[in-house]
Amino acid sequence: MSATATSLTGAMLQWLNDHAAEGIFTTDMDLRIRSWNEWLHTATGLGASAAIGRDLFEVIPSLKERGFDAYYREALAGEVKVLSHKLHRFVVPSMRSGEQIPQSGRIAPLLEDGVVVGTITVIADVSERVVAEHELRAQIATAERARHVAEEASRVKDEFLATLSHEIRTPLNAVLGWTRILRSREHDAATLARAIEVIDRNASAQLTLISDMLDMARITAGKLRLGVGEVDLPATIKAAVDAVRPAAEARGIDIVLDASSSVPLLRGDADRLLQVFWNLLSNAVKFTDTGGHISIRITSFANEVRVAITDTGIGIAAEFLPQVFQRFKQADPSAARRHGGLGLGLALVRELVHLHGGSVGAESAGLQAGTTFTVVLPVPVAGTIARRESPPPQQKSVLSGIHILIVEDDADAREIVSTTVADAGASVTAVGSVAEALGTLRDNRSDRPDVVVADIGLPGADGYTLISEIRCLSPEEGGRLPVIAVTAYATAEDRRTALGAGFFAHIPKPFAPENLVSTIARAVEPTV
Repeated sequence: MSATATSLTGAMLQWLNDHAAEGIFTTDMDLRIRSWNEWLHTATGLGASAAIGRDLFEVIPSLKERGFDAYYREALAGEVKVLSHKLHRFVVPSMRSGEQIPQSGRIAPLLEDGVVVGTITVIADVSERVVAEHELRAQIATAERARHVAEEASRVKDEFLATLSHEIRTPLNAVLGWTRILRSREHDAATLARAIEVIDRNASAQLTLISDMLDMARITAGKLRLGVGEVDLPATIKAAVDAVRPAAEARGIDIVLDASSSVPLLRGDADRLLQVFWNLLSNAVKFTDTGGHISIRITSFANEVRVAITDTGIGIAAEFLPQVFQRFKQADPSAARRHGGLGLGLALVRELVHLHGGSVGAESAGLQAGTTFTVVLPVPVAGTIARRESPPPQQKSVLSGIHILIVEDDADAREIVSTTVADAGASVTAVGSVAEALGTLRDNRSDRPDVVVADIGLPGADGYTLISEIRCLSPEEGGRLPVIAVTAYATAEDRRTALGAGFFAHIPKPFAPENLVSTIARAVEPTV
């Protein structure tokens, strides 16, 4: 070997000793260490002077303890052994920060003219690669979880859409079926009464379905607002009982309300709390077999009121109990289930109770063992009130002598409103647009209407345009007429907007006839 080659070889060995990014040490045939670079010094804390010339397994006893001595015998026999981090974790113990550096390595024979003269061990720090692998595995796990969540969401969506289709079509089938039967031929009074009862019940079921979905959408979007006031809880629950009693009596289910003589006055939205207890009682009636029993117990404490609704129904399986208040969850979501619904009622109950600062829970000993739902509501102020009896029903308003202008573009809806007020004795002028309404007011000063009932969603110009134009008319033309909105824009925000625009009242569709008639009576009260 020339002097230049010898010089280059020496320089290369010196560089590997001082600057190599890997640990390198060599041994002779007796496995005595012959070289030990600076990487190893930094990693193990052992310098070259303390390692060179000593037996390898004396310097690094863990190599023999872990069975690596066999690898070195094989290297002396001419074989190469690869040490992976996943299998071996590390090659030489690390002293850096007291933590073991993840390492991989390779043990190979050193050859001179084809003859083995010793071994060389090359050790790599794979910390960054291990971290990258961990991050990649975490990303893969996250992506996998996201995929499972997406698949579950897709499955739930498909189940929900299938259930929704069923729950809409079922009452719609009854409504359309009976209307077509009624149109096909003449019927006796009993058949007619039966048809009307079925149509009314199924239309009400559809309305409940739609209302539940809209309420849940508002809650999810954070747009549901409570109309807070004083609430007589026993009276509210009694109203809920009265609402479900016909269905309970039809199936021979007994409902008993037990309330203490004095119950704290609550602060809340009476209508929403009525919705809570109507949902719970409807649920109890639905899942209680004929001849069953439902009890309602109201108890008051220093700072809360507790309402327990217990039924003798089908009960809830232990595995489903934690899911009972989740949206779209049903104990039996199959097509063969006995009971309908979207699985929204109890979810709404939970959300509405939480909005009142309360809590709701369910208990059941299992299937066929009945269920108890408990609602706890806070009492924000001291004091109690005696239970009030429900006020007697108001007598039907009579609109005799009242002239009403109806503005509704849908012919069927226009006919319903016209028939409702005409049955109460009013005279009617019905038009389908804002332009027709304004023309009627301007052209009929001698027969000016006493009140206007208008839809908000009208073609061309809407109900807000109508009331704005009416307020620009002279008093003789009807500029001060009360205007009542009867509309499918039925949210609380829609109501505030309508009243803010100057409407006398806001009545959401579908409306109860007596509600419309009594509202008109209030609007024209000075002239009735």
